[in-house]
Amino acid sequence: MDLTAAPPLEIPQNIVGHHSTLLVDESRNSRMLGVEIWYPAVSATVQSTYELFPGISFFAASAQENAPVLEGVHPLIIWSHGRTGMRHNYSLLCEALAARGYIVISSDHPGDTLFDWALGTQVDDITNDRNRIGDVRLLIDCALGTGPELAPWLTERVNQSRIAVGGHSYGGLTALATVSTLHEFTPDVRVRAAVMAQGYMRILPNEIFATTATPVLMVVANQDLTTPPSTDAEKAWALLSAREGRVGEMSQRTDIDHAGHQASSDFGLYAELAPQVENLPDMLRAYLKMVVDESPAEWIHAWRTTVLRHVVLIDDFLKSV
Repeated sequence: MDLTAAPPLEIPQNIVGHHSTLLVDESRNSRMLGVEIWYPAVSATVQSTYELFPGISFFAASAQENAPVLEGVHPLIIWSHGRTGMRHNYSLLCEALAARGYIVISSDHPGDTLFDWALGTQVDDITNDRNRIGDVRLLIDCALGTGPELAPWLTERVNQSRIAVGGHSYGGLTALATVSTLHEFTPDVRVRAAVMAQGYMRILPNEIFATTATPVLMVVANQDLTTPPSTDAEKAWALLSAREGRVGEMSQRTDIDHAGHQASSDFGLYAELAPQVENLPDMLRAYLKMVVDESPAEWIHAWRTTVLRHVVLIDDFLKSV
């Protein structure tokens, strides 16, 4: 069945290229990461597809498979998925950022994907933190040419002075942890800014916010039932905005009305496409129903606008820091 995510969130400023690959980290027991790369391209090729489950895939909104990359250097965003998520659950967001000139890289975090939770192979929070921070740092290494090759053109096209890490929910925690002191890790000085979309913050110690070494963008959904503002935004923002100097002054918080926890993801699209899939696994159908039930009614009809709001906020923020 030919499912499609079209149209794109906005008229693209650049053609969007897309490349998928598999990354093996020999230094961490051959940990394997599925990786997606979106980037500004110069010409169209073949429209990309994203496979959610075996036999269930959909055409990209605008991404062109392995299209030639645009000349010059481009800012880099590493995007981290939420708990029980997967690397391509934010394809519309990532495509739109690439259309605005960014190289965007997202990987799975094994031990915290939907398949791990369905099979009971998920890891504990501390292990998950360490795995995720290691994954993000490895992706930056690869982009800068000090790790395994993800794409032959990548290193020469990355603007090494404009690297950001962002993520949704637990991915927001991952982004913050990458630029803070947590466990045995210290702030990654290669990263210029961090973005948290509906970030999962409540389990973090106060000390992590004081050691956050970059400006931070917090995007908060006011009707989020999974990471409510009261438990996951208020304390975090108070501590982040209280930092002295540039990192505190340049940090931003934006609250979005009529939006729930999946306000930055593709789950609005999945809810649209699900009725067209006859053999959708019961587990996935139940998961989608849970997402819809926990989301504001307005979001179901305006989710594209909400995702685009994230794109604009992220782009404006990263241009300002």
